[in-house]
Amino acid sequence: MSAAPAVLITAADVSGDAHAARLIHALRRRWPEARFVGLGGRHMAQAGCELLADTTSRSSMLGHSLRHVGHFWRLIRRVRRAMDELRPAVHVPVDSPAMNWHLARAARRRGIPVVYYICPQVWAWAPWRVRKLRRLTNAVACILPFEPDYLRPRGVNAHYVGHPLFDELAPANPPDLAAARTGQWQITLLPGSRPGEIAHHAPALAVVRDRLAGRFPHAHFTFTALDERAAEAIAAAAGRRDLHIAVGQTPAVLARSHFAVAASGTVTLEIAHFGVPMVVFYRASRLGYHLLARWLIRTPYLSLVNILAGRELVPELMPWFGDADALVGAAEKMLADLDRLRQTSQALQALVRPLRAPAGTSAADNTAELITSTILGH
Repeated sequence: MSAAPAVLITAADVSGDAHAARLIHALRRRWPEARFVGLGGRHMAQAGCELLADTTSRSSMLGHSLRHVGHFWRLIRRVRRAMDELRPAVHVPVDSPAMNWHLARAARRRGIPVVYYICPQVWAWAPWRVRKLRRLTNAVACILPFEPDYLRPRGVNAHYVGHPLFDELAPANPPDLAAARTGQWQITLLPGSRPGEIAHHAPALAVVRDRLAGRFPHAHFTFTALDERAAEAIAAAAGRRDLHIAVGQTPAVLARSHFAVAASGTVTLEIAHFGVPMVVFYRASRLGYHLLARWLIRTPYLSLVNILAGRELVPELMPWFGDADALVGAAEKMLADLDRLRQTSQALQALVRPLRAPAGTSAADNTAELITSTILGH
């Protein structure tokens, strides 16, 4: 093996781009002259990756709209050509199986080893996909501690590396709930980061804000947005210009929060890290859920915190079909029970503590080690 391997790394959305960028830095510490080529966004580009295309600006489109099928397949063909020309030492798909299954298959057909970073959640729904994961990968870097125990007996070479979210988060103190006695709540509203999520969730969260403000006139409400584009989308979806929207400051906002209402996703683990009690929800199509999703889902809970806890630690409205009253009711019930809030806060922080990589390591470093051993052993 050359001292300077070529690495193909493919990410389809903003979070994958950020995780991939940290992985590139970790790999470059081991292979200073390595060449990185792939799909992603500005974080990967800044880390020195040669981008075949920026997928982060169109992440909500990939695999979700017939109007963009042509773009999707052009992207797949472009990466296949890069595989043939570059002959990379390894392909590293990052999350996003809708795109990365196709690319991993192309890599394996060309004899290129595949190390999948951030395992597709085959344990949660459509579990027969585990056979595809086994067939299309040489190794899988898992970010949830129970995943290897599920995958290894099913023939997947799975390794727990730690959760990349906690590579960047410093230890946090739980919220001071004394504000509850005077109603001076700091309440955070998190509609998600993708355009479709914002469009579906922001209007209902604006209703939640107004209804809770009527009950707690001294409370302060903050929407979080990944960037200015997301902030504009929140204001437009809610039809409001009076909302307080914090841009790119989610950790700082959560560090001073007492309570949150959040669209389901990785951000719920970030909320848990700060010990912030929450209500979790996610918009679903009523027809789509009853016709298809309900038959594919294999876990009793759908939010990550409840899956990890193995119980309903926080209220989850999933599937949620757009009823803002249900969100308001769940939030009001939580806010009325201070003892429950304290117990939930402590339980959330204890729950996510094991997700941090062992001291002196990071998820990116551990994944880089797995990739290095795969390259050297191929």
